[in-house]
Amino acid sequence: MKFLQTKGLVLLFFLLTFALEAQVWVPTGTESRRASALQFDAGGSSFQKDYYGYISPNFTYNHGSNFGYSFSLPINALAVDKEPLQLDSKAGKIREMDYNSKNDYARVLNYISYGTYNQQIPGKVTYSAYTGKMVDGYVGHGTIVNKYQSSSRFDSYNPGVMADLNTDYVGVQYFANSVVNFEVNAARVYIKPLAIGKSLFSLFDKSSDVVYLMNVRGNVLDESGRISVEEEAGSEEAKNKKAEEARKKELRPINKDSRMELVDNDPWYNRLTIGYTRAWDRAAPVQMSYNTNGSPVTEKNLDNPKTTQVTRASVEGMDIEYRLLNLPFVEFTPYLDFNKIKGLDGAQGTHYGSIFRLGTKDLNIILKPEFRQMTANYAPMYFDSFYEVERFQKFPVSAPLRPKYDYLENQSNAKVTGYYHTIYVNFYHLGFEFAVEDYGLKGNKRVFAAAYIPLGSSFLMSFYYTKKGYESQGKAFELDNNTQAAAEISKSFGPIVLRLQNYRKYYLDSSEKSFVSIDEVRFLVSGGISF
Repeated sequence: MKFLQTKGLVLLFFLLTFALEAQVWVPTGTESRRASALQFDAGGSSFQKDYYGYISPNFTYNHGSNFGYSFSLPINALAVDKEPLQLDSKAGKIREMDYNSKNDYARVLNYISYGTYNQQIPGKVTYSAYTGKMVDGYVGHGTIVNKYQSSSRFDSYNPGVMADLNTDYVGVQYFANSVVNFEVNAARVYIKPLAIGKSLFSLFDKSSDVVYLMNVRGNVLDESGRISVEEEAGSEEAKNKKAEEARKKELRPINKDSRMELVDNDPWYNRLTIGYTRAWDRAAPVQMSYNTNGSPVTEKNLDNPKTTQVTRASVEGMDIEYRLLNLPFVEFTPYLDFNKIKGLDGAQGTHYGSIFRLGTKDLNIILKPEFRQMTANYAPMYFDSFYEVERFQKFPVSAPLRPKYDYLENQSNAKVTGYYHTIYVNFYHLGFEFAVEDYGLKGNKRVFAAAYIPLGSSFLMSFYYTKKGYESQGKAFELDNNTQAAAEISKSFGPIVLRLQNYRKYYLDSSEKSFVSIDEVRFLVSGGISF
C-alpha cells in the first residue's frame, strides 16, 4: 500500500511540476493557430546540468481565418558551464546542437498553414496545407501513421507536412516528416462508393431535377430579379439566424476521430468510405557504423548516427468505415484496417475498431477501442511519436543501436493479438486524452496521457506524456529512456506572461552509445503586441 501511495505521489508531483512550449498540447477540435502578434520569450533554461540564457522573438500573422504563418528565432546562450566542461566553453556561446545542421535552421519556422486538415463539407471541395512543428501527424484511422512528432529530439528539428483535399466522392491525404528532406512520407486516397453511385443514378433519374427545384425554392430570384415575398419578409430574421449559427460554429480544427461537424448534413450515402494508404521511409537504416569502443559514428555536421546500409521501408494498407449513427448527441462508426509491411516475410496486421461519441461539440466523451491481430514482425502505427529515434534505435532503448527495420526483419511471423484503446474527454475548452496499448508480451506496452486545462483567462496548464516499450503497467509512469513528454504552466499578469516549461526529449549521446531521454527546464517571461 505504501508503495502504491509513493507511486501516486510521484505521478501527482509529475503532473503538477513536470506538467509544465506555449500550449505544448491542445485537444483535437480546439483552435491551435496563434493570434497575430509580435512577441518575445526571454529567460533561462537548464540542460544537462548547464545553464543557458534563452531568447526567442516571435512573429505571427493571420490573413483571415484560413491562412496564417508564424516564425521565431530560439537561441540558447551558455551562461554557466558545469563539469564536464564543453569544448571551447565560454559565456554567450550558442548551444552547438541547436544549429549544427541544415535541418536545424528550420527552427525559425513554427508553421505556415492554410485551411483545416481533415475537414469535409458536403457539397464543397475543401483543401488544406500545413508545414511546421508537428505533434500529432496522422493519416486515416492512424493505424500506419499516428501521433507523429517531428521534433522529438533536442539535436534535430524537422518541420513536418500535412495536406489534404476532400470532395463528396474522393479525397487524398498527404504526410511528410520533414519539409527539408522528405525522408518519411505517406499518402492516402479514399472514395465514397455510395455517394458516387447515388450521383450516377441521379443523372439517369429525371425526377431528381424536380426534387432539386423543390429544394431550392425560396432561395432564387424571380423573373424580375427580385426575391420572393416570403424571403423578403424573413430576410432580416434569416440573416440574424445565420449570424448566430456562424458564431456558434466557430472555426476549429476537426477532431480526427469524430464527424460531429456533419451532424446536420450527413446522408446515408456519404457515410461509407474506402481508403488505400502507402507510407514509406525512403532511407530506413538497417546497419549502423560504430567506433572501436562501440559508440555510433555520427555524420559530419549532422546529429544522426552514420548508416552503412539503408533500405526503403514501406507499409501499405486498405481501410473501410461506415457511420451507422451520427446524431447530435451520439455517433457510432465501426472501421476495419488491413496493413502489411512490404519486404518482410508475411508481416501484416488487421485492426478492428470503432468510434463512439456521446455528447455535443463542446461537451463529449469519445471512445475509440481498437483490437489488433498481427504477426510478430508487423509494427502497428509504424510511424509514430518515437519514429525520429526509432528508425535508428528500436524500443525499449538499449545499447548498441539497433534500427527498427532490422529488428522486425529478424522476427518471426507468429500470431500476436492485442489492443490500442483511446478515450477523449472534452468539456468546452478543457480537454483530456488517454490511450493504452498492450499485446501481453514483454516490452510491447505503450501509454499516452495528455491534458489541456485553461482556468479563467489568465492561467493555463497543459501537458502530454507518452512511453513505449515498458514491461508492466506498474512502470508506465516511471521516467526513463523510453519516455518523452512536455508540459507548461503559465500565468498572465496584464501584458506579461510567466511560463514554467519542461521538455523531455531525445538526443544522441555517444558516451552512452545510444539515444537518451533527458529534461530541459525553462523559466520564461513572454510579452509583445497583438494586431
